[in-house]
Amino acid sequence: MISQNTNIHPNFGFLSLCYHYIRPKKELDSFPRLLGIDIQEFQNHLDMLQKNYEILDLNDILNFFKHKNQNQFKKIGMLLTFDDGLSDHYEVAKILHQNNIRGIFFIPTCIVDEKLPANPIIIHYVIANFGISTFIDEFNSAKKNFNLQNEDFNLNYSSGDDIWKIISKIKTIFKYTLDYSLSRQILLQIYENVFLSKFPNAMEIMHLTKDQISDMIQMGHSIGTHSHTHISLHGQNYPKNIFDKEIIYPKNFLDSTFEIDTLSMSYPFGQPQDCFSSNDLTILTNDYDLCFTVNDILNTSQTSPLEIGRYLPLSSDSTSILDKKLRNIVSNHK
Repeated sequence: MISQNTNIHPNFGFLSLCYHYIRPKKELDSFPRLLGIDIQEFQNHLDMLQKNYEILDLNDILNFFKHKNQNQFKKIGMLLTFDDGLSDHYEVAKILHQNNIRGIFFIPTCIVDEKLPANPIIIHYVIANFGISTFIDEFNSAKKNFNLQNEDFNLNYSSGDDIWKIISKIKTIFKYTLDYSLSRQILLQIYENVFLSKFPNAMEIMHLTKDQISDMIQMGHSIGTHSHTHISLHGQNYPKNIFDKEIIYPKNFLDSTFEIDTLSMSYPFGQPQDCFSSNDLTILTNDYDLCFTVNDILNTSQTSPLEIGRYLPLSSDSTSILDKKLRNIVSNHK
């Protein structure tokens, strides 16, 4: 039986966290309806994690899987990762650096290569600033332009409706129901018509800049890929040119742009329907040494390095709640 004190069991591998938005306090946040973790609470997370776990970096994980040695950590390991290339992550990178922690930041390459936002970030910011009715009105206008008459694409909102169900439907439509190319075109149209028209500096609001990413690399952080435009990579039967653009091209782009060797990838969305199995991925490419999902497991020597699990902290995860959830993941490991 595993003790509740994680410090006394060094032989069980490592956990990993997958953070997204790390926001200022609501009263200081220009977009207070974005769901994220308060930056002070994030600092509290770090304090707890440093106390209870051995904080790891990319090289530690590479060595772990190379040597298959679960005894190499003094405590259960903890790897911190950050998805989506969000503007929030520049301040996070500086906080980590001050704490002598090196994280992995997964970048959708469209934000640097094309200076255009990743797909879900458009949804988040448009709804957060303009409301769900505006988003749906723009979507319905786009449906007419693209002659989309399938009932699966119907979206409506009235006062009193369950907004979270509607947001879930919006995400499902753009992730899985719409053709990936059409999904991208519609989201960019909504972005340009609504958000960019009001915020000419939209990309600086939403995402990291090239210079910021360079700074983060200089701090010692690692950069990984997160597809090109943030699509579900295994949800549809993509032709080879789309697979190459979303999985192969991002590594080559980051390698050449930042003069690094990109070794890791995190799957956008990260659920089983969004990810390749390690066997399927190796048939398609050998470009990556590490791939990350959002399967909340304890990673051991038996875990495939191409199927590393992570827990995705919720905006409601206070430090005490996160601590409890992580202990439960360890305790539930068989």
